[in-house]
Amino acid sequence: MKVLVTGARAPVALDLARALQAAGAQVALADSVTPFAAHLLRPRVPVHRLPPPRQAFGAFQTALLRLLDRVDLVVPTCEEVFWLAEAARRGGWSGQLLAPPPATLRALHSKALFPELARAAGIDAPQTWVLSDPAHLPTLPGRAGLIFKPEFSRFGTARLGHPGTAPTPARRWVAQERLVGEELCVWSLAHAGQLRACAVYRPVLRQQGGASYAFEAVERPAVVAMAQVLARAAGATGQLSYDVIVTPAGRVAPIECNPRATSGLHLLPGAALGRAVLGGGPLLTPAPGTLRYLAPALAVLGPLGALQVGSARPLVHTWRAGQDVVGRPGNRAPVAGALLDAARFALAGALGGRSAAEQSTADIEWNGEAMP
Repeated sequence: MKVLVTGARAPVALDLARALQAAGAQVALADSVTPFAAHLLRPRVPVHRLPPPRQAFGAFQTALLRLLDRVDLVVPTCEEVFWLAEAARRGGWSGQLLAPPPATLRALHSKALFPELARAAGIDAPQTWVLSDPAHLPTLPGRAGLIFKPEFSRFGTARLGHPGTAPTPARRWVAQERLVGEELCVWSLAHAGQLRACAVYRPVLRQQGGASYAFEAVERPAVVAMAQVLARAAGATGQLSYDVIVTPAGRVAPIECNPRATSGLHLLPGAALGRAVLGGGPLLTPAPGTLRYLAPALAVLGPLGALQVGSARPLVHTWRAGQDVVGRPGNRAPVAGALLDAARFALAGALGGRSAAEQSTADIEWNGEAMP
């Protein structure tokens, strides 16, 4: 099996490449930026450069077609999944893509449509109101206790009590009931609606208002059952990731879905993960207590986080008890590459008036707009 893993800028792409190789696949990577960490993987993996899909979709499609003769399966990891799905639909190669079709991706990605999909499947998703005009705001119940998010958003852009900008028909917001309870994340993998892998985990250390850079597997059968129901309801083939609140009363409420890879896949053992991606093996879950971290982020952000909370104990525990997912014994060089990747996004973002996180998806993100 020849597999092309896209979104090579992401640590999850490195782990997927390793896992697929361990499962016996021939692997190549691709991205629309130069992924320094990916170039430092050993054994070496071919890395292909693609045009940026958000800015040059036609050229992106053409470049993909040239690669498809050399691969059996394309596995997205980041938000390029939306552009890949549309390119596959137009080009007739959806059967080679580990991702749902565009309409399903939209329903999953939309913070307005996903709660409807979940409730239709019998999942107790939070009550959600769609806002397309500022005039809708005064009609909301208990506004001060609601969470507001753009319909298509990322990087912890939620706000409590009010939206950040005025909603419009083209840039809708949602207001969602605020739930209190245990905050968990899920990465799952499905083939034709059947769950093949599911990692339920809790963020251990995280950037303020953003993604976690240390994470621990937990055992929550009710959350795995939720992921199974949602995979069947979507009839999906691909990666489905969720943010979930489990209330003290036991309510399991998915508050949003990201139909792409997240850090949870790092918690699964390599060869078994690779086999699950290829469609084989029983349902794969991580051992509870498995602790992993991103060494570059832990080194840079960990001390700052320790200062903010006034304690270095979580940082020290993570460093001692966990394992890095970027570098591995005998191949630590990707850690340096990941630092270069982060510095590149930070510098380019500063020059363009964006945060490093915003810059990291500037060429691949999709916000519900019509594709050219």
